[in-house]
Amino acid sequence: MRLFPGIFTTLAAQALLVSVVPGGALVLFLHQTSAFQVEARDRDRLEGFALAASQAARAGRPLDQIVRELDPSRLGGRVSLVTPQGNLIAGPGGAAIVERPVQVDGRTVAIARLVKRAEFTDADRRYLATQYIGIGVIVLALFTALLIAAYIFARRWTRPQLELYRMSRQVVHGDHEIDFDEEGPPETVATMRNLHRIASQFSRLETARRTWLVSISGELKRPTENMGEHFIALCQVEPPIPPELLAGIEEDTHRLIHMAEDLSAIALADLGRLPVTFEQVDPRALIHNAIWTHKKRAQTQNVRLETSTLPEYTILVKWDGARIEQLFGALIDNSLRYTPGNGRIVLGLESSRDAWRLIIDDSAPGVDIMLAQRLFEPFYRSSDRPEDSAAASGLGLATARAIVEAHHGRIEASRSPIGGLRVTVVLPANPPTA
Repeated sequence: MRLFPGIFTTLAAQALLVSVVPGGALVLFLHQTSAFQVEARDRDRLEGFALAASQAARAGRPLDQIVRELDPSRLGGRVSLVTPQGNLIAGPGGAAIVERPVQVDGRTVAIARLVKRAEFTDADRRYLATQYIGIGVIVLALFTALLIAAYIFARRWTRPQLELYRMSRQVVHGDHEIDFDEEGPPETVATMRNLHRIASQFSRLETARRTWLVSISGELKRPTENMGEHFIALCQVEPPIPPELLAGIEEDTHRLIHMAEDLSAIALADLGRLPVTFEQVDPRALIHNAIWTHKKRAQTQNVRLETSTLPEYTILVKWDGARIEQLFGALIDNSLRYTPGNGRIVLGLESSRDAWRLIIDDSAPGVDIMLAQRLFEPFYRSSDRPEDSAAASGLGLATARAIVEAHHGRIEASRSPIGGLRVTVVLPANPPTA
């Protein structure tokens, strides 16, 4: 989180603006003031020139000589004399910037004109340079002070914000045992306390949820195992039970057994204790076993269960064979639930570097691609039809994800090339060593 650099950069930019703008304005003001002073000096000198010219004319000196005698010491060739009618007597021509009359006994005999604006002298430039350097030093010192203040402020302000951000990330990632320093503005400290209380409540609720889930799965597993034994005994009673009733009992029994197994796997995976025993197995054999196990049910629903892209040679990987069979069972069961008659379910196996990609495709109707990843949430169903809800526990794909994660792999859903759902499972050939 780049909170401190962002705030410090903003404050530094403001400090630069606060320092440079007044400094620039001060430089401009100094330059304009100096120009005004030079213009005022020229006016005073022109006044003096006109007075000297009046005295010279009163003494009978020719007017054309007055400019040559008096101008070099006063206005540096920028002054001219013209008649009252505007005819040039002496000096450079040009439009008048400032004019002053040359009078003799109250009568205007000529007009002194300043025809060029003054330029800064070397002394003026040295003075302005000294002033500019002083202003630059002041601006630099002000900017440095503001920059230090901005750093201190940004550091003190962002520290509690970063602490609050750290706490929120811990809560998001499931770490509810958070500690914090009560440092910062009162509002931020109050938010920290509220977040800590929320995390504590979440921790209690999560602990209760996991405890209930494990307890329920354990309690459900025992009677479902007994139901299998009771079903075998029920098949041997005389007179025999009608086949339709026997098939219904068998289907419900298998469904309860699978539900108990799935719930137990999800509960253990949630606690990070899903038992997995890695040993060498052949994925091709596991796929063929899964097809053989579900072949009868697929034929009953008039669905073709087939394979594609299976390697022609034996493959040895280190997986938990029983868990992978449970994974295949959950995936095939999910596909059978939503694949209509005359549809297809295709299982494939492809090499992917140091891993293997297991692919299962089924026929239309498919699943909205925006909802595909929600299929792996417990008790989520993509269909609202009552018959689908009655036949599904909503735990199959959640169990599949738990098994895949226990094998350090990944699972994802997408649109199938044959119109339905594609589920892709990528498992490393060998589990990573701790």
